[in-house]
Amino acid sequence: MTTASLILVRHGRPVINPDIPPPQWGLCPEGRDAVAALAEKLVAFAPKAAISSPEPKALQTAEIIGQRLGLAVEVEHGLHEHKRQHTSFGTEEDFRQRIAQVFANPHVPAPGGESAEEACRRVAAALEAHPVRPLVAVTHGTVLSLYVAKLLGLDAHDLWRNLHTPDAFVFDAEGGLIERL
Repeated sequence: MTTASLILVRHGRPVINPDIPPPQWGLCPEGRDAVAALAEKLVAFAPKAAISSPEPKALQTAEIIGQRLGLAVEVEHGLHEHKRQHTSFGTEEDFRQRIAQVFANPHVPAPGGESAEEACRRVAAALEAHPVRPLVAVTHGTVLSLYVAKLLGLDAHDLWRNLHTPDAFVFDAEGGLIERL
């Protein structure tokens, strides 16, 4: 079996509350249960360190994983979601259309935020700043899709549309995909 170097995790399912900005959402009970099941699968990869975005849904995901793996979780601010103006969540369709624009125009900064390319570089730098491997890194759907798509030569928007909550990608030291959990 190829040795894992990086386990990139998308947070579990949050409680979606249109009255609260998405960066403040925490996990729902079903999301916590799904993360606990994922944590069991991660045991086989013997991670030695865990980092997380500071957003509650990601940090709660990382804490569940860290508890199962016996790892303290370090907050890594560079793993936060793509910076964009947080207007109301709106409908699911509104949200999907806004995200589609991010992927369709990777050089263009989102209103009130950063471009997709800037977000991808930020995540790459955050991961490189943590040399201990295997590393579990918990982040968010948009930035995970951008980073994984760049590594694997995939379409980031297609990847984003097919993500689960939680989701995990296990990479070797050369950036090759070992497994998607």
